[in-house]
Amino acid sequence: MPWFKALYEQHFDFTWRSLRHLGVPPELLDDALQELWLVVYRRCSEFEGRAQLKTWLFAIAINVERNIRRVERRRRGVPLLDEPESPWPDPARVHDNREAWAQVARFVATLDEIRRAVFVGCLIEELPAAEVAEATGLDLITVYNRVHALRRSFRRWLEHGETAV
Repeated sequence: MPWFKALYEQHFDFTWRSLRHLGVPPELLDDALQELWLVVYRRCSEFEGRAQLKTWLFAIAINVERNIRRVERRRRGVPLLDEPESPWPDPARVHDNREAWAQVARFVATLDEIRRAVFVGCLIEELPAAEVAEATGLDLITVYNRVHALRRSFRRWLEHGETAV
């Protein structure tokens, strides 16, 4: 199916980053990606084009991450986030970004499910607030309010040595 291969190639990096930033542990990332793309394949006929394709993929990523988190919580407790690493890392950038990503991951790990999705969608992946609202089922004003609150919380969290949320 050439259309699926093209879709996969065009959006693989986005789905990888989304799952990783939402908190899927590195050791479960391959399984999560496979699950996400199986859902996309099974449900592609349901995509009506009312939203952007990235919004639809992000909503699926949220649900896949939620399922993985639920299974992991039952199995061994809530997993901690590690630094996101690309399958094709740029050695010059890896060193510079390591601590920044570690701080972001520690902050994201303190957030509840909805705030984590808003933070990742709007502030990391830079999706439009309207798309994140649609993907999460939140009202647009709520997303805007949460984005502003999350920016303040993240700044405060960094300023106070990662202790305040």
